Amino acid sequence: MRAGLLGAGHIARALAEGWRQLPPAAALRPALSVYDPIAARSRSLAADFDARACASVAELSAGCDTIVLAMRPPDVPAALAELAPVLGGRPLLSLAAAVPLDDLRAGLSPGARVARVMPNVAAAIGCGVFLLVAGTLTASQADATRALFGLAGTVVDVPESLFDPATAVAGCGPGFTALFIEALAAAGVDAGLEQAMARELAIAAVAGSAALVARDGDPVGVRVAIATPGGMTAEGIEVLESRGIRMALAAAVAAAVAQARRVR
Repeated sequence: MRAGLLGAGHIARALAEGWRQLPPAAALRPALSVYDPIAARSRSLAADFDARACASVAELSAGCDTIVLAMRPPDVPAALAELAPVLGGRPLLSLAAAVPLDDLRAGLSPGARVARVMPNVAAAIGCGVFLLVAGTLTASQADATRALFGLAGTVVDVPESLFDPATAVAGCGPGFTALFIEALAAAGVDAGLEQAMARELAIAAVAGSAALVARDGDPVGVRVAIATPGGMTAEGIEVLESRGIRMALAAAVAAAVAQARRVR
């Protein structure tokens, strides 16, 4: 597949990095092109990830089978205006979190093939989570989209009505988890650990826990198995529960959903 990145910011670079983990000879490894209004960004991403830097939206579109719109929501209308006359039947996969399908379609020619995808930054290491609203894609285009993003993680189909809460969990979750690691490491330092050791231990603990939960599919079961009654873990969990960890996370997800709806 020839994939075009329209935008060369943080998430575009994460995708390019994830896709480039495949060996060059891999059959599914996409050939990448990139265009960004800031030409230096296009050149930088192209140099770092073996992509072709394009000088215009038209050049990008002409050389690709599918276009990934990786721009900030305020920049989307201008990008759609440039894409509309050149997109043709190519699928447009929008990563703009706050721009619904109706707005995307309104900015393009009638019959445009459009989908929404929400990645997260773990795509850079092949562990991303990608939410997919297939929109007006054909069945074969939707399958090709799942295959493309599946190269860098897990693809989950969601209805557009649930896109915001799913994004708050999958898209914002890495940020929430990073904050937890930061706080856990800081607590280790407060308890007497050296900073580097505390950070290493906190990262390893979270990574191992995630792997166990992923294997078993049962976070409650993992928590119960670890928290032996009367033990250290059980004592610590009791404090976390009493301090409202569940309420804090629920409030964080609700705030993220509200923000997505506010910026529309």
